[in-house]
Amino acid sequence: MAMVYCRDCGARHSDRAKACPKCGRAVCNTDKSALVYALLAFFLGMWGVHKFYAGRTGEGVAMLLMGTIGWALIIPGIIVCIWAFVDFIVGLVNMNAPEKIFKK
Repeated sequence: MAMVYCRDCGARHSDRAKACPKCGRAVCNTDKSALVYALLAFFLGMWGVHKFYAGRTGEGVAMLLMGTIGWALIIPGIIVCIWAFVDFIVGLVNMNAPEKIFKK
């Protein structure tokens, strides 16, 4: 069990803790990168690859269906492109807070 520092208050806590005992900030114990999430959203977002990477399988399946079959109806294809671009921005904004992106 290693000790790590909280990103907000600087208090030391266990790396297995779910939240900082001092300030209560949620701790993200993942080796996944928010930058990889953002890049996947930008380049392969239409097919929901970034959602599968984040562990959000249901959203990934919805984006996959809308990104492939949805283009026949035009509107779902446009919606999924906008959705992927918003996820790209979310990934960039939350680079220092990956717990907001990845499923717990």
